[in-house]
Amino acid sequence: MKPTISIIILNWDGKKMTEGCLNSIMPQVNKNFEIIVVDNGSTDGSAKYIKNKFPSVNIIESPVNLGYAGGNNLGVQSVKGNYVLILNNDVIVDKNFLYEIWKNKDKADILGVKNYYYDNKNILWSVGSRVNKFTLKACLIGNKEEDVERYDKNFTPPQVTGSAMLINKKVIDKIGFLDENYFTYYEETEWQTRARNTGFRISWIPTAKLWHKVGFSTGGGRSPMSAYYLVRNRGYYIKKYGRWNIIAWLYWLFEVKMRIFYGLIKNREYAKMSWKGMIDFFKGKKGKLV
Repeated sequence: MKPTISIIILNWDGKKMTEGCLNSIMPQVNKNFEIIVVDNGSTDGSAKYIKNKFPSVNIIESPVNLGYAGGNNLGVQSVKGNYVLILNNDVIVDKNFLYEIWKNKDKADILGVKNYYYDNKNILWSVGSRVNKFTLKACLIGNKEEDVERYDKNFTPPQVTGSAMLINKKVIDKIGFLDENYFTYYEETEWQTRARNTGFRISWIPTAKLWHKVGFSTGGGRSPMSAYYLVRNRGYYIKKYGRWNIIAWLYWLFEVKMRIFYGLIKNREYAKMSWKGMIDFFKGKKGKLV
């Protein structure tokens, strides 16, 4: 029987992290689901390790790290389902996660879930995200709030977070998928903006819950690598969706300045990579930092 939902999990030198994610989701899998793990150029023997531990999982190996965008795009090329669930490997899902996903799959064209911090079980990491119409900066909704279920009713996020996205495949067939020029960060923001502008609906499933080990693959939001991609890629996002938005450009330059200032105090490499992100944007450099 052909599966209805294809789950794509991206792995890069994180075999133990991916194992934890799979251990939380495998007991819930039935004939309606398939799992695809894309090994994104790992050097720690991840592909062989995962294949031995989870023989029913389809492993796709890339010889190089394609980033969040390229890795997930590679996985999408092999899906059999009419729905695609993009799932981070640094999450642990609730015992009823797939049941809630299945039950609500037709609620909208793109659906998010409720994200908690892994180390703070009832503290929200995100219930979605929004892009400020003046600054064009994407920000998490509900971040660091205690979950008192205030978002569970009468709330629809403008966008969902890339840690878990359930996507009707007709969206991908219509607009394509993630822009690989971004490599990582802002790629899901750009894609959802493109989808919404095409008329697709975005919502979420508050009863589908996961706990997120935030920032595993890039070292967290304050890492030099994160600073580089956040600075550079937001520049490309503004260029595409707010080319003449002077406020967005001024705020972007101000934010770069503040990142450099923070880095000079706390971490000079962070300052250096923030500066490089800005310079590489002006040079038109895209994709993976080499």
